[in-house]
Amino acid sequence: MITQILSTPDDDPFLYDLYANVRNEEISAFGWNDTEKQAFLGMQFEMQQRSYRMQYPNAEHRIVQLDGRPIGRLITAEAAQSMLLIDISMLLDYRNQGIGTRLIRELQSQAVALDKSVQLHVRIGNPAKSLYERLGFRVHQSTEVYEAMEWQPAYIK
Repeated sequence: MITQILSTPDDDPFLYDLYANVRNEEISAFGWNDTEKQAFLGMQFEMQQRSYRMQYPNAEHRIVQLDGRPIGRLITAEAAQSMLLIDISMLLDYRNQGIGTRLIRELQSQAVALDKSVQLHVRIGNPAKSLYERLGFRVHQSTEVYEAMEWQPAYIK
């Protein structure tokens, strides 16, 4: 059973492991030894955590669990006109099983109830973009690194 619980500081070791798991393939291409990888990942993880908390102080940080075991995280926030999907990450072994789809659809249902859109940013080249497109998100702005995507209930009518 998929459940979500609010994240606490006790979850930081899992969140670091999740971050490292998500970035492992990218980092492996750098040719670094394990010490260099761990130093880089530790620094990047801390920067990401601080950035999210500074940019989105009212965000909900949740741990996604499967049968009580942590398998991912979901960070969302409510803005004036939209729900923000700040981060959704799953351990590699739990990707492509419909879990992310379910979580995003739940967020979309919340947005419908509140008469809001759902917005997110995705790094260019991230395979998750195809998931977002399947769920009705559309690109509305691009930079060299990220694409801003939005889903509106009107898109599915």
